[in-house]
Amino acid sequence: MIYSETVKYALLALAYLALNRDRLVKVEEIAEAQRIPKPFLSKIFHKLARERVLKSYKGPTGGFTLAVPPENITLMDVISYLDEDYKLDYCALRPGRCEEWQSSPCVIHHRWTELREQILEYLTTTTVAELANVESRHR
Repeated sequence: MIYSETVKYALLALAYLALNRDRLVKVEEIAEAQRIPKPFLSKIFHKLARERVLKSYKGPTGGFTLAVPPENITLMDVISYLDEDYKLDYCALRPGRCEEWQSSPCVIHHRWTELREQILEYLTTTTVAELANVESRHR
């Protein structure tokens, strides 16, 4: 996995919101539809609302909606919003970050650097809108 369970749940939930942009959606609905623990999703959504990715409306008719178009939210954005300690800049074989080993890189440093660049390209160019399009085809 290239990101945490927290990020995975956030991406599933954001894709669900992108598919339901015409209405407010309750956490319970998303948790059930995407098989995400409700308390965990609530915590994620409150953090995303503080980051102004989501709008939150209270009350019996309240719920959540996207505050940002899904085309403008990348996977890397979600990782950043959730303050994940993303490990792609860590050495694949040694403890610590690759930059700590610049004078004597590990034996797979060159190949890992190439792979890391491909993964970063994927994370910075893939959007929630694209995830929602895939999700809609699997329904």
